[in-house]
Amino acid sequence: MFLLLLVLTGCASQKLLRLENQLLERENTEIKSKLEQCTDSSLPDDYAVSVELKTVASFLTKAGYKDFKQLNDQVISVPWQGKNTQFSVNIQLFEREKVLFLAANGYLRLEQATTSKSMVLLLTQLAALNYDLLIGKFQLNPSTGDITLSAEINLDDGMGFQTFQSVLHHLGQTADKKYPDLVRAAKGQGI
Repeated sequence: MFLLLLVLTGCASQKLLRLENQLLERENTEIKSKLEQCTDSSLPDDYAVSVELKTVASFLTKAGYKDFKQLNDQVISVPWQGKNTQFSVNIQLFEREKVLFLAANGYLRLEQATTSKSMVLLLTQLAALNYDLLIGKFQLNPSTGDITLSAEINLDDGMGFQTFQSVLHHLGQTADKKYPDLVRAAKGQGI
């Protein structure tokens, strides 16, 4: 009798397992079907999964920038007029690395007459600014004397209009705001 009960229990649990597996398979099929119906159309209109230079151009137009120029097949230049200075923001797409690189171009150039004392003060100022900045970093090209502020947007998951516009605006505003401090430091004056 015990053996018969054991065999019947084993059969019942096998049937139960099969039934449970069938239910799970049906649920998985339904979920897969719903997932296939989800497309990129569920993303906002101002979000690009695949970023190209034409995406950047459309975002610039949408943000109200009219005078930008495409310099080549990888770079767009946007003129920037601030309260303290004017420069351009060059936007370069690195497709393989999935990075959009933004840099203030023609922002500040040191003259060769800069003293070593001024250079130390300037480099200290750049380091302090970089420490405080959340977005972007100041860089000095020692061979040309060009100082630039740059930022990167990682494109692994695409890019939204709001992110692009925020980074561009922050970069331009920060470069303009910090310009007088950097000029004073380059002249050897304190801040």
